[in-house]
Amino acid sequence: MSSETDTATAVAERAATAVYVYGVTRRGAAPPAVTGLSEQHAQVRAIEGGELTALVSDVPAQWHAASRQDVAAHDRVLSELMRVKTVVPMRFGIVLASDAAVRERLLQRHAAELSELVARLEGCEQMSVKAYYEDEGLLRAVLARRPELKRRADALERLPVAQSQGERIALGQDVAAAVEEQRALDERALVEPLAALAEETQVDPGASDRHLATVQLLVKRDRRTALDAAVQRLAQEHAQGIVLRYVGPLPPYSFCAFALEAEPA
Repeated sequence: MSSETDTATAVAERAATAVYVYGVTRRGAAPPAVTGLSEQHAQVRAIEGGELTALVSDVPAQWHAASRQDVAAHDRVLSELMRVKTVVPMRFGIVLASDAAVRERLLQRHAAELSELVARLEGCEQMSVKAYYEDEGLLRAVLARRPELKRRADALERLPVAQSQGERIALGQDVAAAVEEQRALDERALVEPLAALAEETQVDPGASDRHLATVQLLVKRDRRTALDAAVQRLAQEHAQGIVLRYVGPLPPYSFCAFALEAEPA
């Protein structure tokens, strides 16, 4: 009777939980000891299916993402797993009803796509380089390359606005074109030496006037030293006008076009 009670209790406890998915890797050794994001501090565990393994932890059946701490915990777990495994990261908030659902909806249904992504990411990590102009850095670069714009502006300052409206409009258009040209030149000067060291590169356009671009790099781990040196060299070369922020390793979301919609647990 006691055995039957224990079994029933275990089944009831299992039914009261859902499965939070962090990522997918090759089938192999058990994951390292990592605490998941649930309040119960459940350990990350493996669910195997075919040649793949889902890295998951148990959460309450009615769990819903609620805070920045949850997002931070998701990223923390992925970072810890990535130190020892090649992981295809899932976006934040993927919860499935059971181990069986993880095998069927994720590992079996998407086996070919996920296997290809694991192979593509093998031995790589994502690094990010964000480039920002210092105050007036972009304008200084434009005027250094196109000094005639400054001379035209100075000449117009000595003329009445009403009599020089056409020239002022033309100058504004030329300055705008020169700014866009300068941004393109600066982006190329940044991206080309970095892309030469990466397996894949993605350039995200600047989100503001000061933000030049963000360069996402999928780089082999054994090329990180060379990439680190290249970023340091570029920072020194552009120190008078551009600031670089170098971040990583990151979960390689920029190079994983995989998304699995969550279902109610």
